[in-house]
Amino acid sequence: MQTLRELVMSNRMVLCTGNPDRKGSIASGIREVFPDATFVYKSNGYDLTKISIKDIMIKHNCFINASYIGPDIQCKLLTEYFETVKMGEVFNIGSTHEYDGLSTNKDYETSKQTLRDRSLLLNNYRINSTHIVLGEKDKITPNRIAYLIKWITEQEMKFPIIGFDYPKQEW
Repeated sequence: MQTLRELVMSNRMVLCTGNPDRKGSIASGIREVFPDATFVYKSNGYDLTKISIKDIMIKHNCFINASYIGPDIQCKLLTEYFETVKMGEVFNIGSTHEYDGLSTNKDYETSKQTLRDRSLLLNNYRINSTHIVLGEKDKITPNRIAYLIKWITEQEMKFPIIGFDYPKQEW
């Protein structure tokens, strides 16, 4: 007999922010791994800074919050998903800048820190929320991120926060 989580994820309906046609975007990797995913981004009619996508969220049990759109927009989308969907999984894409303080864009850095904190706070029994901290952008490919997400969805345990990076070669 399937658990409720197995039932939900066997009928996975993925929603992802970001343009899958933009080379090198996380959304392009998501499309490779989840070819039936739905994508929302500005040039396909979804200006996420101005509109709610609750009507689309309700049809999806896996939300990949992949695009930094502007200050606190990812947090707004995360909160909307928790308010709208009864059961599912959320993957929030963070940044090493939420820890290192080296970003020249302080709005970006603060938004990623807030996203991490909100993701951990909202993680509960009906929606698993995973915050993924990325390392050096040029070494972590979009499809690696997508395969990590796929792997997490196949596990029985929760991963509230996960990060990956390659060690810096300092000789």
